[in-house]
Amino acid sequence: IEAELLDVLAPVTPQSGRVPLYSTVTGDFIDTAIMDAAYWYGNLRGQVGFEPAVRALIDNGTGCFVEASPHPVLAMAVEETAAAHGAADRVAVIGSLRRNEGGLRRFATSLAEAHVAGVPVDWSPFHAGARRTALPTYAFQRERFWLTAGTRAGDVTAAGQTQVAHPVLAAAVPVADRDEWVFTGQVSQETQPWTRDHMVFGTVLVPGTALVEMVLAAGRELGCTVVDELVLEAPLLLADGVTRQVQVIVGSAG
Repeated sequence: IEAELLDVLAPVTPQSGRVPLYSTVTGDFIDTAIMDAAYWYGNLRGQVGFEPAVRALIDNGTGCFVEASPHPVLAMAVEETAAAHGAADRVAVIGSLRRNEGGLRRFATSLAEAHVAGVPVDWSPFHAGARRTALPTYAFQRERFWLTAGTRAGDVTAAGQTQVAHPVLAAAVPVADRDEWVFTGQVSQETQPWTRDHMVFGTVLVPGTALVEMVLAAGRELGCTVVDELVLEAPLLLADGVTRQVQVIVGSAG
């Protein structure tokens, strides 16, 4: 089919391009003006030096390979070649589209992947009318400010309890057959991060003032607002990732 192809491709008039092109046919960078009918027949008939071309481009400073196709077919081969060439940590390989993902969202995701890999992307057509805003001039502090889960878990009154407004204690319930109340709650380093400020020899202890405050909170609910005497018999240890169930039991007077 050589004669037929040369005849069909004869009208092709190649021109010199502005983007450097490495030919897998010649094994070198070429002037695209030579890509006439004979070149394309040679491309079809001869050996394609795909792996040497990838290595040569890496050595020439290529940091990102983009496979422009309906679905990545050669990307894995490029990745394996880069790894064998010792350049896996400085070469990115991305596709343009994927099978069953041929829309604008996939293409925009591929653009973002190229952007992250260091490829200059002109985003102005994509974000028409958008305005670039400068980042803060100081370094990011890498400090998290996610809201932590509170100790309240729904309407405790539905369970026959009285809701308590307190950082640790959440509910109170009277014991049915005697003059006694039980106040309940939870304490952990995650829900009460201030506990981490009270560490002794690497172990977090719930501060004694917090225990006093729980007693005062229970007293306020029952009309006893003064602590006359209080003895702490044992520390309340608080390991990381552990939630301790807390109870304050108020007995009858005397």
